[in-house]
Amino acid sequence: MDDSGIFVAGFEAFGEGYLIAFAGSHRALHEAARVVRGLDPWQRCRVADGRAWWIAEDAISLLARRLPAVSEAFARWRERPIGAAYGTGELWRSLVLPPEVAAAYMALGLPPGASAAAVKAARRRLARRHHPDAGGEHATMAAVNAAADTVAAWLARSEAVAPTLDYAAADYAAAR
Repeated sequence: MDDSGIFVAGFEAFGEGYLIAFAGSHRALHEAARVVRGLDPWQRCRVADGRAWWIAEDAISLLARRLPAVSEAFARWRERPIGAAYGTGELWRSLVLPPEVAAAYMALGLPPGASAAAVKAARRRLARRHHPDAGGEHATMAAVNAAADTVAAWLARSEAVAPTLDYAAADYAAAR
């Protein structure tokens, strides 16, 4: 499968499997969901409108072979420092990452779920290069500002609902 446009926004161990949050274009999300649905029903469970999935431990290698983005995320997860909090909080915000926000993160050169401070730093870095006063194009700088504003607004909204999503994750864990 050509998974261009799909990336793993969150990956963490959860119960006897892994929670994986996908982000990208609508078409890429549809293709990723198609591949995940190819697993046996007891090896997968859809979470949050199909952008995130619980994948059983025995099925993660199958999925990683079919989706290179999952393979890369799984490799990063295995290489994390022992005891490091990986994905906590950020994963749940990433579960509901709208496509326009994913595109804005990509325009800023940031991974999905990057902090507000990282967005601010990316805006400044890009402004040094693309601001009209520095010899850049007005349209390019306007696109950078629009992307940063989109992500900042989404982060502000997601911070307001983060406690609700954490409770939803605990309810999901209790139900499994």
